[in-house]
Formats: sequence, structure tokens, C-alpha cells
Amino acid sequence: KLFLQQYSSTSPPAQNNIPIEADVPSNSISSSLSTSHLQRTIADEIIKKPTYFRGSKDDVREWLEKLEQRFQMAKWNDEQKLQYISIHLQDDAYRWWTQTSTTIKSWSLFTEAVIKAFGSTKVQELAFEQLKWYKQTVNQSITQYYDKIIELCKKVDRVMPDSLKLKYLMAGIKESLKIHVALQDPKTTDAFLSIARKVEDTLTLTSTNNDV
Repeated sequence: KLFLQQYSSTSPPAQNNIPIEADVPSNSISSSLSTSHLQRTIADEIIKKPTYFRGSKDDVREWLEKLEQRFQMAKWNDEQKLQYISIHLQDDAYRWWTQTSTTIKSWSLFTEAVIKAFGSTKVQELAFEQLKWYKQTVNQSITQYYDKIIELCKKVDRVMPDSLKLKYLMAGIKESLKIHVALQDPKTTDAFLSIARKVEDTLTLTSTNNDV
């Protein structure tokens, strides 16, 4: 008995066999939850406020680009994209979808089919007509004018050479700016915008000083 009492008093306490989990930094958990919440919020917005496509009158490629950006922000996979695509379609596009949806089983097939159905030359033709005759308006800033011309160029030809875009930019710019920009002979569209902005600022400043 004495031996047992001594052994009991000197034996170390039994170790708890339950593994101790490593502490996870609270900031990591918080960051993960914030990201997850943001993605859910974006997903809700995609459903509640669709990016509509109506058919031939709209630019199908431009619409797909905007839609893909929203889908990526929500971290949606291809199956989710296809599941909710009908809420983004209206008019001719929706009627087309009701007739073809049973044969389209993947997102890649959908994008191919919708481009084939609505990526007609109509949008290109309309954009080209606008591009040929487009002129910078009186109250339109050079940046607004530049953005409009580049947008039309993309609709006409998504891989249009920069040199051709530059020709369209020079053709429609205000006469009051054109001569000053032409004298500096920009070689790229970026150079055109940089030079034209400086000329515009200078002319605006001069006009303001004259009015004082």
C-alpha cells in the first residue's frame, strides 16, 4: 500500500490526448469572411440588376465582356453563369434563348451561339457609318471625343491597327485643335490624346485670360 501511495503521488498527470488546434489569426478569418460577403453581394446584384441584352440592336461582344467582368467578381463558375443567363436576356435575345436553350449545355457553347446569332455585321455597319462622319462637338472635351472614336473603332474592328484609329481621331477633331495637334505629328493614339489634351488646356487658359 505504501508503495502504491508513493507511486500515485509521484506519477505525472495523464496527458490529454485531444489534439490542440493551431490558432488561426483572427484577421485571416475576418478577411475571408469579408471576401465571401462581398462575392455574395455582387452575386445578388447580378440577379437583381441584370446586364440586359436585347438582340441585334445591341453589341453582343461588348455585352459579353461586361457580363464576364461581373461574373468574375462574383467568382461564378460556368455552370452558374449558364443557370442565370436567361434573366439577362430580353426581346429578340430572350425569344432566341427559349428556342435554343435545350441544345446549349455549357457556357462556352452559349457564347459561341449568341455571337453567331447576334454578332451580325449590322452593328459593324452602323458603327462604321458613325465613324466616317463623326465630329467633335462644341462642348465635347478631347477626352470624351477620344473615348467615343476608340469605342466606334472597336465596334468596326476589334483588332483595328492603331495607325487607322489615329486617322479617324485626326479627321474628326475640332478645327481649332487640329492644326496645333497636326504640327506635333503624333504617331500613336496615346500620343494624340496627350498632345490634344495639352493643346486644349492651353487654348482654354488663353481664352479665360482674354475674358478677364
